[in-house]
Amino acid sequence: MLFRTFSLLAAWMCCASAIIAQQQIAVYANSAPEGYALNVEVVTEDIGVLIGALGVTDLTGYSVTRLYVEMVNETDFMSSVSGDITNPTYVETTTNWYHAALGAATPNGINSLLFPVYPDLAYDTWVTIGLEGVPNAGIGEANVSTVQSTDNPWTTNFDPGGGLPGANIAIDDAIGGAWYALNGDANGVAGADLQVLIGQFVTTGEISGQVYVQVFIEGDGSNEFRDTFYFGAGLPGCTDATACNYNEAATEDDGSCEYPIDSYGVDYVDCDGNCLTDVDEDGICDEVDDCIGAVDACGICNGPGEIYECGCTDIPDGDCDCNGNQLDACGVCGGTGTDTDADGICDDIDNCTDLSACNYNDAANDACAYLDECGVCGGSGIPDGDCDCDGNVEDICGICGGSSTDEDGDGLGEPCDDNCSDVNACNYNDPSNDACEYDSCSGCGDPDACNYNADAVIINPASCLYPEDINTLPCAGAAVDCDGNCLNDADSDGVCDECEVPGCTDEASCSFDAGATDEDGSCQYPEDIYGDPCTGQTGAILDCSGNCLNDADEDGVCDECEVPGCTDEGACNYDSAATDEDGSCEYLTCAGCTDAGACNFDATATIEDGSCEYSTCAGCMDSAACNYDASATIDDGSCTYTDGICETCENGVIIDNDADDDGVCDADEIPGCQDPAACNYNAAATDSDDSCTYTDGICETCVDGLIVDNDTDDDGVCDADEIPGCEDASACNYNAAATDSDGSCIFTDGICETCSGETDGTGTIVDNDADDDGVCNDDEVFGCTDTIACNFMPLATEEDSTCTYPDEFYLDCDGNCLNDEDGDGLCDEVEALIPPDYNPDWNGDYCYTVADLTHLLCLFGTCGPDTTGGPDYNPFFGEDSCYSAFDLIPFLTLFQTCLEVEEGGGDPVNSPSGNTGDAEDPMGDGMIEEDDGDE
Repeated sequence: MLFRTFSLLAAWMCCASAIIAQQQIAVYANSAPEGYALNVEVVTEDIGVLIGALGVTDLTGYSVTRLYVEMVNETDFMSSVSGDITNPTYVETTTNWYHAALGAATPNGINSLLFPVYPDLAYDTWVTIGLEGVPNAGIGEANVSTVQSTDNPWTTNFDPGGGLPGANIAIDDAIGGAWYALNGDANGVAGADLQVLIGQFVTTGEISGQVYVQVFIEGDGSNEFRDTFYFGAGLPGCTDATACNYNEAATEDDGSCEYPIDSYGVDYVDCDGNCLTDVDEDGICDEVDDCIGAVDACGICNGPGEIYECGCTDIPDGDCDCNGNQLDACGVCGGTGTDTDADGICDDIDNCTDLSACNYNDAANDACAYLDECGVCGGSGIPDGDCDCDGNVEDICGICGGSSTDEDGDGLGEPCDDNCSDVNACNYNDPSNDACEYDSCSGCGDPDACNYNADAVIINPASCLYPEDINTLPCAGAAVDCDGNCLNDADSDGVCDECEVPGCTDEASCSFDAGATDEDGSCQYPEDIYGDPCTGQTGAILDCSGNCLNDADEDGVCDECEVPGCTDEGACNYDSAATDEDGSCEYLTCAGCTDAGACNFDATATIEDGSCEYSTCAGCMDSAACNYDASATIDDGSCTYTDGICETCENGVIIDNDADDDGVCDADEIPGCQDPAACNYNAAATDSDDSCTYTDGICETCVDGLIVDNDTDDDGVCDADEIPGCEDASACNYNAAATDSDGSCIFTDGICETCSGETDGTGTIVDNDADDDGVCNDDEVFGCTDTIACNFMPLATEEDSTCTYPDEFYLDCDGNCLNDEDGDGLCDEVEALIPPDYNPDWNGDYCYTVADLTHLLCLFGTCGPDTTGGPDYNPFFGEDSCYSAFDLIPFLTLFQTCLEVEEGGGDPVNSPSGNTGDAEDPMGDGMIEEDDGDE
């Protein structure tokens, strides 16, 4: 029978990754990226005795260990754990694994609802990808799949089923195997805890091994790594982290550690023999260097400020070495060479000594000369403008020494003006073809293409042909080379792996598949279908319909199964097993047992042959007995009877239905707690089941047989005694008596706030920054905070309304003019308002009041000469001859002010102009001061 020769692991990899996309995938050949690791966690120790529907299961000493692959990203996907001869996977124990009777190699069929009835099922040993039981399809979980080879059925070996003991996991054969999940299954995604469960192992021994894992980084099937993680004992190697060959994965030191050793000692150099400390970088380790410092040009350490003062100065100017020598004319340090002719060349080598020079060793010329482009020794090459050494120049066609002309005046000479002029063409400037062409030098520039042209000048991607373009693919998705040969043909049968059709390829088989190309072990033969009709004989040859191929007498019994003998029932030697009469029947005398009381009495026997026997028909002949034998003819005293209490009779055997011999039949037993001191004491219980539960004697109470935990937070203070409050001593409302934090803690802002000081939970925050300006009350500085005020106080943090300002807008804080262009002490803003240039005093009362404003407003918005006032009155501030806001604004600066005047002439007391007016017109504004009659 043919067996599979292709790799099951390769087939599995096809399922796990090619389902996502048929593409080449880049695989990490090195170790996993940083952060990915294997986590071994013991979740339960010494499980103990379990009682369930299947009876008592003693798991005393057994522990549950789980393996997790730690991830870096929440979206990382755990694809598989696999193994083969190159990258094996092992999971081993020093004793044996526990396999539950209802369990399997994976947890796909485990339902946690069964745990109360079958408690040992929770402690089954299995492999997985993220699952602990039946997958939840609603959230995208799916079954864990396994694959194994015929030669190494590792799954069957590991868990043979039915609770039978299994073997260690060893996936290390040439074909290989794996357990895996398909990318996208929710159970394979890392999630928030950044880990995926890959196995649960229950044993009394020590576990160890290695797992070869495949992970899709962030769930991207094209970005994966595969690496082996080691765990447990048994991996030899160097475990000293200071050694040159330290093995991080090793668990047992095998004495192989190697350390840096040279003439300086292990403490001075690294694993490459380099000094660990070499301050002056002289290649001598500082630990043995007799002089550590800067090395000068003489190679001696002068070490200023260093460990040693070795002493030395640099090479003196003009010297060529540390011994005071200088270069001679020949360039030799300390030499005696001369240069008699002062040509800069040493007399000893006054000839040209360069073998490549054209005047080598020419005593007449001490300067080396070389051939130029024209072959002239010491020449200067082709003269400017010439195109060769013969004095020729290029013609209009670019031909050196040519005679082309430009007869048609198109700027191109004949005959070259008819050549192809496209520099991108294959025949550019080719006189043999005046039409540009692009085909002869174009081609495919893709090295992966079948028609790749390395000499192509013009790259034409559209011209590239690939295997699928020039070959008829044997099947969809098949990968072939340019000759149509399969790129993937693991069994070298000429059929591409992508095209292989698994099935039975043996034409002699009943299940022969003419379309199959790859034997999958499914062949069935007549003996597989019908079994062997012969019993104790040579195997019969059947056809696929179950018919005998050899049946000479056509009696329906294959020749290979025929039993020769006497077939006549009337003969003395009749043989009931015979199928083929062989003429051996005897009829004259019949010997046999002639005793009617014997079990084998033969009424036809005429000759006693001593064959009588009395045991095969002996038995219990009492119909009331459990083992009554209706066929017995001889009573042998073997009758047995039930006790009439719990025993029953089944198939002639007495069954004891009171396993603990307590007088209560097993069917009537009531399991439960029989300890009156227990919380769940059952007075009706007849059989203790070790289920008794007890309170802790502190906070727990027993209610209706259940333990009620009255210490919710497990702090040793019963819930009824808890005092909620703030337990943080740094909080303002810290309560020293509190036993249960209620999240009520309040804290100061760390700036100005302080605590009131109580420790009974009533403490409050005291705000020491009344105006919330970030400056504590005690640190406030009162003063004027307005930067334009005369008494602005930069350090002030709190305004106290003491700011002072200049008396007028045109004065500074000292009363000086801000603007005084002519330097006369009269501010420009006031000077512009003094008559005769400007006089808004309409009624001549030397006061700027509403009366004057009313007159100005009467003219507001008009232009032209003022015909309502005196000849010198001028309410215009500007020279636009219009009464507008431009005139109104400066008037308002003087509003409600008056000027005092001296009677009898002279200046007004406050006259800003200093002009002298007459007695009748002191302001010089054409308005006469009225006599009040007092003078």
